[in-house]
Amino acid sequence: MPSSRPVVVVNTSPLIYLSSINKIHILKDLFHEIFIPDAVRKEVLSGGKGSFGFHELKNESWIKAKKIKNTLSKQWLLTDLDEGEAELMVLAEELKAQLIIMDDKLGRRIAHLKGFPVVGTLRVLVNAKEKGIIQEIKPLLNKLKEAGFWFSEDIYRTILKQSKE
Repeated sequence: MPSSRPVVVVNTSPLIYLSSINKIHILKDLFHEIFIPDAVRKEVLSGGKGSFGFHELKNESWIKAKKIKNTLSKQWLLTDLDEGEAELMVLAEELKAQLIIMDDKLGRRIAHLKGFPVVGTLRVLVNAKEKGIIQEIKPLLNKLKEAGFWFSEDIYRTILKQSKE
């Protein structure tokens, strides 16, 4: 009997930031495959060959780009969200996703209102440590900060405490 894997949709920033610290493989290790809408794919690829996430999106078959069907729903969401986030919400609905990974605060609120569990990049790292995929979070948090990912000192300390570091 095949194991049931969750359907996971991912927004742009987790892809870019995990790529920037050479840890995008964590998504594969945790979920086997992930789905992204075409708009997220375009956002990541728009940075060109040298940009974070570009190589992975071009070469990794476990990252599945999907075209959304419900463009009307996307149009409604564009009043509050950017194109990638709007398509992410629509794709999550169309695929009946069990998890959304995104960092945008408003997008996360909307996802929660739509009934989706949502985690961000930092929670992905915590989950990876809990599952033994990574050994330490602190150096990765420091690398994320260096890459421009913002989080407060309180969040930093909380994550280290949750991770027993």
